[in-house]
Formats: sequence, C-alpha cells, structure tokens
Amino acid sequence: MTKKILYIHGFNSAGGGHKSMEIKKMFPECEVLSPTFDYKNPADVQKKLDSMVRVQRVNLVMGTSLGGFFAIYCAMKHKLPAVIINPTIRPSETLAKHLGKQKNYVTKEEYQFTAADLAKFADFERKVFDKLKCDGTLLHFALSTDDELLGDHHHLEQRFPDCQDFNYFDQQGHRFAGVKILKPIIERAF
Repeated sequence: MTKKILYIHGFNSAGGGHKSMEIKKMFPECEVLSPTFDYKNPADVQKKLDSMVRVQRVNLVMGTSLGGFFAIYCAMKHKLPAVIINPTIRPSETLAKHLGKQKNYVTKEEYQFTAADLAKFADFERKVFDKLKCDGTLLHFALSTDDELLGDHHHLEQRFPDCQDFNYFDQQGHRFAGVKILKPIIERAF
C-alpha cells in the first residue's frame, strides 16, 4: 500500500507549492497530498483536515508555519507522526501583524485578513488546540535559527517536553529554503 504524506502550506501560500513539489521528488514512492486551505476560518480547515486524514488514510503529516500549527493539531488529534517546519503555535498572536490587505504568494489572489478572522484563531486555540493531549514522540521539528518572523523556536522545547526530535538549521529563514535537507527527518518520522 502506498504511503501518503499530507503537506499543509503556510499562511499566504497554497497547495502545490515549492515544498510539496520537493517532497514529491524526494519520495516518489509516496503519494503527497497538498490541498489549498483558506485560512480565514480555522474551523473549516479543521474539518477539511479531519476528513482528509480519515478518507485518504494519511501516514504522515507535514506543515510549515501556520501549516505547522495544523500539522501539530493533526498529530495530536489523529495520533499521526508529523514533521513540523518553523511552526507558529499561537496564530492568534503571530497573525496579528497580517491584518489588512494580503496577497497569496502562489495564487497571487488578494484578500482582506480581518480582526474577525484573527478572533476565530483565538477561539480555535482555546476551544480545540489547547485541549488536545500531545504525544511528543510523534513530533519531529525542523527549525530555522534565523527565522525572521517567529524567532529561533527554542521555546518549543518547553512547550513539547516529551519530544526528542528538535532539529535546528542555520540560513533557512522562515520559509525554510532547503527542503532537501529534511529527508532524514521525514524518513525518521515514518
């Protein structure tokens, strides 16, 4: 049976972007699912993820930034291994600087990200994310020491104390340019 990887893109990105294409090249024997999510309503993202994980029988989830937040959600909710790249774990705080007009890097679509959209993330964190039990052995972190948006990520070691797979990389920035260096982490996660 073919293993399935679900890749969750970040804020202002889309499915079928650079990282998912690189993952497909690295693991041609796997099916890489990379849908586009509308991040204005996290409850809708949650429903779509829950359905995909069950219907597609996903073996591994991956995500970058806001996608990393949702990858952690999937790992905790569905007991799946996850490779998490430069995640935000408090989108209600980190997305505050993105209020107003936005443009998706991949689709070039322009839209408004509002205070009401941000409030939905605070609600999701409080009612869903924070209530999930975490098995840190399922989490495999790939973290940039030079993440210009979220910092160096060392706080995650306190947030997920039972995780034993924190991997720090220099010169990757927030977008984590060197996807190919993640191959050993992904292999370990399977």
